Amino acid sequence: MIEIIICDDEIKDLQDISKIVCEVCLNEVIDYNLKTYSSGEEMLDQTYSMDIGILDISMSELNGIDLGRELKKRFPEVKLIYITSYEKYCQQVINKVHAFSFLTKPVKYENVREQIVDLLDSMENDASGRKREFYDVTTSDKHKIEVLKLDLKDILYFEYIKSARKIKIVCRNDSYEFSYVMEKLTNELREFGFEVNCRGMLVNMRHIRKVKGYLLHMDNGQEISLSQKRKADFVKKMNVFMHNNFN
Repeated sequence: MIEIIICDDEIKDLQDISKIVCEVCLNEVIDYNLKTYSSGEEMLDQTYSMDIGILDISMSELNGIDLGRELKKRFPEVKLIYITSYEKYCQQVINKVHAFSFLTKPVKYENVREQIVDLLDSMENDASGRKREFYDVTTSDKHKIEVLKLDLKDILYFEYIKSARKIKIVCRNDSYEFSYVMEKLTNELREFGFEVNCRGMLVNMRHIRKVKGYLLHMDNGQEISLSQKRKADFVKKMNVFMHNNFN
C-alpha cells in the first residue's frame, strides 16, 4: 500500500487536489492510503510513515520547502511533489530538497495522473532486486500464506519469538510470522541495510529516525531496544549506511 500525504493551507485547493489524487488512484488501480493536512506542523506531529508527499510551497506557517527538508530527514526515501503558482520556486526546491516533480495551480487531473504514474515507476525501479519471498507465513489475524513476497524497504524489523520458535516480520501496516534461522536471515539481509540491534532482533536501518540512549526511535513511532554492548558498533554501521544511501 502506498502512503500518500497532501499538505496545503488553502482548504479549497486541498480538497481539489485530494479529489483528483483519489480519482487517479482508483482509475489506475493503485492500492493507497491518503491523509490530508492544512498545516505543516500538524503533519509533522502526526506522520510516522509516508511514501509520497504532495506539498504546497507557499504555506503561511511552515512553508513547503522547509517542510520538505524536514520530511527528507525523517523519511529519506520519500518522494515529494510540489504544488506552486510560481515557477520561480522550482529551481530553489530542486537544489534544497530534490523534489521529484511539480504541479502548477490550478491542478489538472492529467498532470496529476502523469506525475503519480511516473513516480510509482521510479519507486518500483528503486526497489528492484530488493524483494524477498517468505514461505509458510502466518498473518497477524492467523491466516496462512504459502508464499509471501515483500519489499525489504517496507519491513521495519524482524524479531525472534522464542515461545513460538518463529520469526516475526514487522511492517508498517501488518506483521507476519514464519519459521527460519535468525542467524542465517541476518547474514542474508545485512547487505540491504539490516543490522542486529539486540539479541533476537534485526532492524532495518532506513526506518530509524534517531538513536536516543539505548532506544531506536522508528519512523512509525515505535521505540525498540538497542543493547548497551552493541551500541557503539551499531551506530557506526548506521552512520555508514545513511551516508552511502542518502547523501
